[in-house]
This record gives sequence, C-alpha cells and structure tokens, in this order.
Amino acid sequence: ESQKKLERNNEFLVNALSSVVEFRSSESGEHVKRVRTYTGIILQYLKMMYPEYGITNERMKMIVNASALHDIGKISIPDNILLKPGIHTREEFEIMKTHTIKGCEILERFKQEENEFYRYCYEICRYHHERYDGKGYPDYLTGEEIPIWAQVVSIVDVFDALVSRRVYKMAYSKEEAERMILDGECGAFSPKIIDCFERAKPELFALADRKFLPDIR
Repeated sequence: ESQKKLERNNEFLVNALSSVVEFRSSESGEHVKRVRTYTGIILQYLKMMYPEYGITNERMKMIVNASALHDIGKISIPDNILLKPGIHTREEFEIMKTHTIKGCEILERFKQEENEFYRYCYEICRYHHERYDGKGYPDYLTGEEIPIWAQVVSIVDVFDALVSRRVYKMAYSKEEAERMILDGECGAFSPKIIDCFERAKPELFALADRKFLPDIR
C-alpha cells in the first residue's frame, strides 16, 4: 500500500510539473507526450536486446514517467529566448543550455526522498543533452558515463525535435531525421542506442505520422 501511495504521489508530481512546462510553450505539452511514448518503445528494445542494463517492467514505468520532466528547467528560461521565432545567438543558446541545471534545482525543491524514481528524474533532466563523444552539456560526460535512461531520452528528444515543426524551423521528414541521427549531425549516440532506434523505427515512424499521441499514464 505504501508503494502504491508513493507511485500516486510521483505521478501527481510528474503531471503537475510537466503541465507547468506545457503552459510556457504550446508545443511542449505534445512534445512531452511523444517523448514519453517514444521512450517506452526504445526501452522495450533495450530490455530485449541488452539485458545487461537491468531494465525491468517496473523500471521502464518509472523511466517513462521520469522522461516527462526532461525539460522542466525550461520554465526558468526567459520568454524572449524560449519562444524566440528564430535561431538563438551564442549567448542565448548558453542561457538555453542552463535548463538542464535549472531543472535539477527545481527537482531538488520538490524532492520527497532519495529513491530510484527521483534518480531517474534527476539524471534524465541533467544528462539528456550529453553526447556519447563527450561534446554535450552540462558535464561533458562520455560513453557509458551517461546513464542509459538519459541516453534513451536523448535520442527520442532529438528525433521528435527533428520531425516536428518549431517556431524556428519546419519539420524534417522521418527519413531525413533518421539520416541526420545516423550521420551524427544531431549528436553522438552509443551503438546500442542506435541499434534500438533502428529496430524501433517502424513504430517510431508510424507514431510520428500522428499529430497527437494518447497520454500513456
């Protein structure tokens, strides 16, 4: 019963905080739903192909929920930067990058206890812009220093950003998005994550054709 109560509290926290991001940007709400859905798909392949990561059904549920908070730090970014209808300047981009750190600071304020779910939330929020080659941010982690759940959210975040229309760009086709990811134009990903992405491609492509995804809570 105590475990179910904790899960309900976690779900309430996720829903509340992710809703705040949605109100800041009209595109963020659907983006959060798609990231959750895509994350669940990739995790299924990770569990099946790479059991060494210990991805269980219970962990998958927690990671999917935690993925909804990957961009929570964007609520601290000024509107003139977050909603800018154009490419960011170098200075603006440096401010945008702080959403990873700001997000973790927000999570700290809402933390009820140190547990596995909180760790997933924190590590996804902080590390989903790290790159496998060490050229990401904010901590310049390399390879398997990046938690695998953050790596999963990283690739689905990039995929959704590419195939979605944003205020500063038109949407790319699914095929072009795939090419850009495989060619390393949008970050560096581990061979295992790329393998899972390629295996999941039919499902990802099919869902990307739908404007809205059902919430999987």
